[in-house]
Amino acid sequence: MPFWEDVLADMEATAAEYEESGWDVLQLHPGDVTPRWNEDHDEFGLDVLVPNDEFDAVSDLLDSGIEFDAFEAFRAMGDTIVFVVVVMEDHDEEVAVCYPTYYDVRGAEQMLQDAMDAGVMYSYVRTLTDDRVRFTHDDPAVFQPPEPEESASEPNPESSPNGTNATDG
Repeated sequence: MPFWEDVLADMEATAAEYEESGWDVLQLHPGDVTPRWNEDHDEFGLDVLVPNDEFDAVSDLLDSGIEFDAFEAFRAMGDTIVFVVVVMEDHDEEVAVCYPTYYDVRGAEQMLQDAMDAGVMYSYVRTLTDDRVRFTHDDPAVFQPPEPEESASEPNPESSPNGTNATDG
């Protein structure tokens, strides 16, 4: 996929910045990302398929008491694809989970509308066996396609100070 290597490099650079600030960072490397919407799936958001070992690392963090209290989203657009690097943050423990997502705007209209209607966006990090956790993002607007002037420049960091938690789904 065009631009994907650039998105992965952006995620790695973002993770390095957190690490330089003393944070522990887990990077996820999705094999696929699929938009979900209520009409077809009874839930909406981005379904993020990750390797078992990376999923296990996320589960271990949650089992150890990590509570994600904020997130940042860095977005960009290439052709009709919106790319978002998400960073889930636990400020008390200085732990972050970074993962890249993407969707084609031509097939995600209903997901985006469901998120705006609900005032929240979800990411479902899962394995092939459908073990999963749900991350909640309290500002769905940061997942919308960037404005044309934004997509022509550097990725746009968006952040949210609260309302981001992880739950087993």
